[in-house]
Amino acid sequence: MPTVRLALCDLAADWNPRDNYFTRALTKRGYTIQYCTSPADKPDFVLCGTFGHEALNYDCCRIQFSGEDSWPDLNLYDYAMGFPDFAYQGRYLRLPLYAMRDTWAAALHKHEHPDAYYLDRPGFCCCVVSNDFSAERNAFMETLMQRGLLDSGGGYRNNVGGPVADKTAFQQNYRFALAYENSADPGYCTEKIADAFAAGAVPVYWGDPEVKGEFNPESFLCAADYPDENALIQAMQALAADKDAYLKVCRAPILAPDGSSRAAAYADDETCFRFLDGIFRRGPHLRRNRSCWGSIYENDRKYHLRLAAEAARPKTLGDRLADLLRGH
Repeated sequence: MPTVRLALCDLAADWNPRDNYFTRALTKRGYTIQYCTSPADKPDFVLCGTFGHEALNYDCCRIQFSGEDSWPDLNLYDYAMGFPDFAYQGRYLRLPLYAMRDTWAAALHKHEHPDAYYLDRPGFCCCVVSNDFSAERNAFMETLMQRGLLDSGGGYRNNVGGPVADKTAFQQNYRFALAYENSADPGYCTEKIADAFAAGAVPVYWGDPEVKGEFNPESFLCAADYPDENALIQAMQALAADKDAYLKVCRAPILAPDGSSRAAAYADDETCFRFLDGIFRRGPHLRRNRSCWGSIYENDRKYHLRLAAEAARPKTLGDRLADLLRGH
């Protein structure tokens, strides 16, 4: 069985560094992972997120994953995974965050429930939003709320008595669920639409302009198809009032029957496994994928991070007196 010496760092707070999408994809196919917890352990590879800069301390092959709307920096990292759709000589894999969610399996089977599951819902539309980053989403939420058509169960504009504990259970009470991204970049299609699918609600989507290539366009409403908010709301209300039309959308699988949906590549974790397995088999010496400019850029980055850390450190009495003497 293959063995890999692997460190994991800079991951989101809710990620377990020893039990996550990546480690499960590897171990269930026979990999033995020797977990390293610091650069002193001298791992062959470090798999890192975007929530910190600890990976820069590792002098080994770096593999970055981003679940945010960002482009990978292949000067700093040897390989990367994320949302943008491009090819870079085997050094990059498009891997959307929705494929890693616990809701993904339920989303793939969202069209298989009895009619009552979709129809017996007391609420019209809901959302679970934690921030105000998207002006498009904020505006549509406001319009729906003014008309009494939206229940907000997240931390932002909450009107249901506080943030809900279970997003899926909350969304299962509604015909529609807003799935508006923080931004509208090609390829940036997150867990929001998959979470709505998993709850059996019809997603009302805004964001990725290529979303109809990602998922079956018959299975959701795309805000970009309507000239304004009023037209979209009218379409939602008309669909909710037409039992057969509503069930048709609910019954549409999220992957287009002709096999054209890009999301089909992530129906399981095989795509991710093949990418990581290929990296490990090529060997850790390929950390030299990074350009000579990468070393210059990395040292500059570390320098500015160190300055920022020093500036943020609480000053001692001696530091403050020294500042006064220097006239600061």
